[in-house]
Amino acid sequence: MIAFSQLADSIALPVVEVEAPALRSNLTGTRNEQWDSKKLNALSGNNLSELLQQESGVFIKSYGIGSSATVALRGGSAGHTAVLWNGLPLQSPMLGLLDFSLMPVSFLDKVDLQYGGNSSAWGSGAIGGVIALDNKLKEKTTSVEINSSAGSFGLLNNQLKAQYNFGKWTGITRLFQKSADNNFPYQIREDLPIINQSNAQFEQQGILQELYYLPTASRTGFGKGNQELSIRFWGQKTDRQIPPTSAQTRSLASQKDESLRGSIHWKSIQDKWIWNAKSGLFRESIHYQDTEYRIDALSYFWSALGEANAEYFISENQQLSFGVSHIWTFADIENYGTPPQQNRTALFGAFQQRLKDWTFQLNSRYELVDEQLIPTAPSLGIEKKINRRFLLRGKVSNNYRLPTFNDLYWNPGGNLDLLPESGWSQEIGVEIPPNPLKGGLAPESKAAGKVSSPWRSGGGLTLFNRNIKNWIYWTPADGKAFWTPRNLTKVWSRGIEVRVNLQKQIGELKGEISAGYDWVLSTNQIAVDRPDIEKGEQLWYVPKHQFFSNLNLKWRNIEFAYFHNYTGQVRSPNDNLLEDYHISNANLSYAFHWKQLQSRLFFATNNLWNTNYNIIEYRPMPGKNYELGLRLKFKKNKS
Repeated sequence: MIAFSQLADSIALPVVEVEAPALRSNLTGTRNEQWDSKKLNALSGNNLSELLQQESGVFIKSYGIGSSATVALRGGSAGHTAVLWNGLPLQSPMLGLLDFSLMPVSFLDKVDLQYGGNSSAWGSGAIGGVIALDNKLKEKTTSVEINSSAGSFGLLNNQLKAQYNFGKWTGITRLFQKSADNNFPYQIREDLPIINQSNAQFEQQGILQELYYLPTASRTGFGKGNQELSIRFWGQKTDRQIPPTSAQTRSLASQKDESLRGSIHWKSIQDKWIWNAKSGLFRESIHYQDTEYRIDALSYFWSALGEANAEYFISENQQLSFGVSHIWTFADIENYGTPPQQNRTALFGAFQQRLKDWTFQLNSRYELVDEQLIPTAPSLGIEKKINRRFLLRGKVSNNYRLPTFNDLYWNPGGNLDLLPESGWSQEIGVEIPPNPLKGGLAPESKAAGKVSSPWRSGGGLTLFNRNIKNWIYWTPADGKAFWTPRNLTKVWSRGIEVRVNLQKQIGELKGEISAGYDWVLSTNQIAVDRPDIEKGEQLWYVPKHQFFSNLNLKWRNIEFAYFHNYTGQVRSPNDNLLEDYHISNANLSYAFHWKQLQSRLFFATNNLWNTNYNIIEYRPMPGKNYELGLRLKFKKNKS
């Protein structure tokens, strides 16, 4: 007897998660760069300024290891970049910026860098771009990860991340501690002796606690009709000494930075709707002391933030988004006199239309600041798929930056009559995503068991233009002994950004090369007497030329990475030229696994060619230095 059974009429396929990105997070016509958790884990010992310096064309204005670091995007100032933590703004209302040296990469799951003006989506400060920092629950699992390293100049770096589950709740706890003596040797000129940097120690500690409640979601995330509630608390403290400049003999100054941030987020996904609500309460303080000059200054601020927004999918090709946000801020420092408060309420919306190979998106924002209406900030983005390999995009936007609390209320010198900086920006570019592997990898060799692949290539070219009026400068007050901010000039920024990426696998060797070049011309359009700024002069600390490249090679469990950066010369406020410089870093690692334990041993060399350079005038930077570390991760197998 011969019998035939029925063939199975269904096949179990792996779960695929499909996300529809929010319109504000994926603006049509905007160039962006992203780093996911895999890339961030490889750089978990770094802070955000080191990540951006190594992986993007962002110019980092760093005062040295452990000292403050700010960013300049597309020829803007440090206050022209909006920074978001899970959609909530992080910039200080007193200074209008964020110190990126205080942002540990180990506390992040995703970093999204959006270039160009985005005030229509995110409000004040988003003139040069937006840096979005996100925490995400990828899967419900149990794991523990420990990273430890030691390096030159007394560097010690430790991180811990633990994820655990209890019922429908999932918790993630992250801790980090970093310290260094930072007493590196440097030489001002070749004819002068080598000296060691003094009064430069720093220590950082922080905790980030996350709780996620998914009442109806599956193990792998969201599905139709699901909800998510997330609660986060971020506490951090930094004690750092402020070293003398190369023009000083000593310094006794120090600074303590403390921050407490709490937030609650709720999301619900329905048939055609996505509802979001979030709120946060932030407190940050800076305590500056200098015993030599008898200075003891404490400044702090409170911010309460709330936002609600909705996404509605009108049809397969139409999407609508709208929302409202409110920010209350209170700040205090001795120089303010009466502590000021500020209330900001904003209405924002977006509409996206797709027509065959075309995508159009219109954004607009209305903001009320202490009962004064800020002019509407609209933007229009367009994208066109030319073919499978080319995407043409462009955007026009109106952007603004509000005066900071220091600009308005500092005593003496504050100016309540300041106008917001504002203006239009345009960009156009072409994107070439990495080409898909036609037919997949070549068949494996039965003899050697190796695979090979064709070249994969990608890249892009972007041209941008921006004009900002009412640019704020602090200048000496007429007949007074103090300085005051004024809307003194206009700034015209324009430039070209080029990106290239190549990938290739030969046998068991995988290689990737990425590179970028930025040419930025950012000039004052109105001559200023005090400070002395000529018409057509490049802005201070804005390089015209920047180039970066990364080489990554992986063979079996061994991985080698090489980074190179070139920064052109810049002009300082003292009208001095800081020379251009090349910086290179190299990293060699070995990964090994045993049952449920994953581990990685790495050795890094920074400033490989021992370059003597300055990013900020009179602030020396370290020469060649080293770091050795071990990363361990235990992950429980899914049941």
